[in-house]
Amino acid sequence: MKGLFNKIKNFQTRQRYVVSTIRKEDNLFETAVFAATFFYFPKNLSKPDLSIQTRSKEEAWDTHYQIMARLTTEYPARLFEDFAQP
Repeated sequence: MKGLFNKIKNFQTRQRYVVSTIRKEDNLFETAVFAATFFYFPKNLSKPDLSIQTRSKEEAWDTHYQIMARLTTEYPARLFEDFAQP
């Protein structure tokens, strides 16, 4: 499997998001969250709402599933703020 892709609907704001994890290089993975339209097409592919880079496949997948779980129930701005801090 080369990457992960999930469609999420936030219960609080009813906003739709797409969470995607891809392999960029040999040991570099990127998880990105995009605001989506009604049909789950990303609104802006060049500017994700959140982008996190990791060095291992396991860490990337853990980050992907953690964002997915939290994004369904938590307020998105707070989640993005938590992950943006180093």
